[in-house]
Amino acid sequence: MTEQVYEPGPDGMKRRRLTTVTVERPRCPACAGVKLRKYRSLTDQGDSSALWWVRCPCGHRFRVLLE
Repeated sequence: MTEQVYEPGPDGMKRRRLTTVTVERPRCPACAGVKLRKYRSLTDQGDSSALWWVRCPCGHRFRVLLE
């Protein structure tokens, strides 16, 4: 577990610093394109994950697993 870090807010009160989590959008492994078209999906795998079958305009097909 991480230690709580406090910093002063705009009103002078101490506020807890929140952890930042970044998420990137899926990219084609062949051309790094982001304009993907989903043509099949399984939305709930039983663990709140989703599986997409996608096609890129370059013609490459692949799967995207969202956990």
